Amino acid sequence: MRRKLGDWPRVVQLIEQGAGNDEELKKAYKNLGDYSAERSKWNKAVKYYQTAQDNESLVEAYFKLEDFDNLEKLIMILPENSPILDPLGERFQSMGLCDAATRAYLKMGDVKRAIDCCVLLNQWNQAVELAEQHNFLQIE
Repeated sequence: MRRKLGDWPRVVQLIEQGAGNDEELKKAYKNLGDYSAERSKWNKAVKYYQTAQDNESLVEAYFKLEDFDNLEKLIMILPENSPILDPLGERFQSMGLCDAATRAYLKMGDVKRAIDCCVLLNQWNQAVELAEQHNFLQIE
């Protein structure tokens, strides 16, 4: 009943007392994070999303807080080829953070985009170095 009412703090309390499972608890924390995000309480949203292990929403919250250090740490946590790495790389690139963007692109296995990012952001030495490391012949 508390779920239908949207009383997520009470849902969490009931689940922690043994009325549910871990999956329901994650869903409740995600909803608490969404509730906080809708009210622009990004610090609270980050805590809830971390507890819910919702990395996609966590990326959005960190960007709203301009917490680029934690976003870079998130790159290391995410598995290779994660669909979250692509928008993460794009956001870093749009902010001019070449190193973080290239790490995201490389972790998702897209060497060409990593090199293109370096070229776009005028990091020529890094672009050439990446091309040499990955035997990418199209750069001179």
